[in-house]
Amino acid sequence: MPALRTALTSTLLAALAFVSAGGYGIRPIRRLWPGQGTPLEETVFAAACGYGIVSLLMILAGVFGAWTRPGAWFILGVGLALSRPFVQTASTLIPDKAVGADLSVALIALCGLWGYLLALAPVTYYDSLVYHLAMPAAYVQAHHWISLRELIYSAFPQNLEMLWTFGLLLGSDTVANLISLTLTILTIAGTGAFAARYMTRREYRIAVLLLATMPAFLLLSSGGYVDCGLTLYVFLSFYALYRWRETGRRSALLLSGFLGGLAIGIKYTAGIPFAAGAVLLLWGRRRQPAMAIGNLFLYGSLGALVLSPWLIKNSIYVGNPFFPFFYAWGNPKLSPWVQGAAAGYFRGLAEYEPRNLAGFIRLPWEIIVHSMRFGGGMDILGDYGWAPFVILVPSLIFCRKPPPVVRTLLAYAALFFVPWAFTRPVLRFLLPLAPGLALLSAFAWTGIMGHASRRLQWLARGVLTAALLVGFGYFFLVEGIIEPFPVALGLESRGHYLARKLNYYAAACFINQLPETSCVFVLGDQRGYYYNRPVLVTPVFNTNPFTAWANEASSPEALAAGLKARRITHLLINETEMARLNKVYHLMALTPKGQANWQNLRDHLARSVYRDPHCEVLAIE
Repeated sequence: MPALRTALTSTLLAALAFVSAGGYGIRPIRRLWPGQGTPLEETVFAAACGYGIVSLLMILAGVFGAWTRPGAWFILGVGLALSRPFVQTASTLIPDKAVGADLSVALIALCGLWGYLLALAPVTYYDSLVYHLAMPAAYVQAHHWISLRELIYSAFPQNLEMLWTFGLLLGSDTVANLISLTLTILTIAGTGAFAARYMTRREYRIAVLLLATMPAFLLLSSGGYVDCGLTLYVFLSFYALYRWRETGRRSALLLSGFLGGLAIGIKYTAGIPFAAGAVLLLWGRRRQPAMAIGNLFLYGSLGALVLSPWLIKNSIYVGNPFFPFFYAWGNPKLSPWVQGAAAGYFRGLAEYEPRNLAGFIRLPWEIIVHSMRFGGGMDILGDYGWAPFVILVPSLIFCRKPPPVVRTLLAYAALFFVPWAFTRPVLRFLLPLAPGLALLSAFAWTGIMGHASRRLQWLARGVLTAALLVGFGYFFLVEGIIEPFPVALGLESRGHYLARKLNYYAAACFINQLPETSCVFVLGDQRGYYYNRPVLVTPVFNTNPFTAWANEASSPEALAAGLKARRITHLLINETEMARLNKVYHLMALTPKGQANWQNLRDHLARSVYRDPHCEVLAIE
C-alpha cells in the first residue's frame, strides 16, 4: 500500500507538472511556430518550452530564497492557470477508438511500462548520488543558491537539475524521475511528429519503434541523469531550425535558438549540435551572406541569452563565467579547491582517449562489438542499443536518391558525429543524435524493404530482430544488477532496497536523526544524496581539504579545533568505498605528521557514535 500510494501521488504530481509546463509554453509556441502546427507538434513543443521556462523560473526562485514547497506550488499553479489552451490541444491526441494492436505497438507499450517502473524505483545511479540529485537536495535544504564549492559539478549548467529541485519540492525524487520520463516520452513523440510531417507513415512507425526500444534511452529515462532531456532539446532545436529552412520564418529561428540555449544550459556538450545548427544555418543562406550573418546573430544571441544565468552564477561563485574551461582564470579566493578540481576533472577524462584517423574509420565496428570501451562506470548505461543505427544508416548508400530532409539529417549527423568521434567518445554523449539516427535508419529500412528481393527482406528482418533482442538482453542484464522492479511494485520496501544497494544508506539514516545544527564531513565517499543534514562531500577530482587540515595542524587537538571552527560536528568514514576509490585515486595524501594527527583524532579525540560493516560516524568532542 505505501508503494501504491507513492506511485499514485507522484504520478498525479508529475501529470500536473506536465500540464503546468504546457500552460507556460503553449502561447509562445503559437506565436513562434511557423505556419500551421499539428496538435502533436504543438503539444511537444509547448511542453518542452514550458519545462524550460519552469527551469528558468526556478533559477530566479533560488535568488529570492523561494526554493520552498509554497514557492514550487506557486510556479506550478501559475502554469496550471494558463493551461486551458494546452489541455484542449493535448486532448485532441487521445484516440477516439482503440489503437490497432501489432508487434511494434506492443513493444513500445512494454518499454513504456518498464520505463514507468524504473521511474518508481529509488535513485541509485552513481552520478545522480554524487551531483545530479545531491545538488537539488542541498538546494532544497538551503532554500536558496549556495556555492557548493567542494563540488566541481555545481559550476556546470543545471537546467534539468532545476527541474529535479522542482520535483523534490513538489513531492519526492519519484516526482523528479517521472518528470524525466515525461521528457523522454516527449522526445519519442517529437521524433514521431517530425517523421509524420516529412516522411511516410511506415518510416514514422519504424523511427518511433527504434528509439522507444533503445536500451540506453530506456535506462537513462529516469534516475537523475540528464541525457534524455538533453536529447529532447537538441532534437527540437534542430526541428525548429529545419522548419526555418523550409519556411524562412524568423520566428522558427528564434525558437531554435531558445531551445538550443536550453540544451547548452543542461550540458556543455550541447554546444556541438548547436554549432552544427549554425553551420546548417549559414549554408542555407550561403548566397545571401549579409542575411546569413544576421540570422546567425539572432540564433546565437538568443542561445547565449538563455545560457547567461549559468554564466552569471559562475562569475559570482567562481570568478570565471566559463568554468571549468579556462580553469586557471578566476578568483582563487572564491574557489580555493575548485581550481585544482578542474585540472583533476580533465585529467580524469584521460580514460576516454581521443582518436586518430585510423581509429575514426574503425569506430562503427568498435561501437557494435566493443561498446563497453566507450564509457566507464555508469557511463555504460549509454552504450547499449546502437547496433540497429550502425547497421542501417550506412545502408543508405543502397537507397534511392534521398529527399532533402534525409540529406539535411545526414549533414547534421556528420557535423555532430565527427567532433565527438575525434575527441573523447563516450556513447552516452552521442545520445542527442539518437532521434536523427532513428529517422535515418527508418528511411534506410523502408528503402531496403521496398526494393530488395524477398530473400534479402527476410534477412534484413532477421538482423533487425536479432539486434532488438540483444538490446533487450542488455537491458535486463543491467536491470538484474539494479533490481528496480520489486521495490517499484511494492514487493520490497524502499529502505530495505536502498540499504542493500547503497553501502552508505544505513549511515545516512543515522546522520538524518542527528540535531538539525549538525554538519558532517564525509571521508572516502563522493555520494551526497539521501542525507537530510548538511554534509561536505569531496569528489575524487578535488584535493580533499581534510588532507590539508590534517597536514597543516600542529597537533591532533589543533585539528579537532579546526574542525569545530568550521562548524563540523561529525565525520563519516566510508571504509568500503574508500578502499574501492583508492585503487584508482589517492584520496588522502597525508604526510607522516598529517597521518599521526588524523589517527590520534580518530582514536582518542573523537567519539564513535555509529558503526556498521561499511561506515563509521565520529562525533568531534
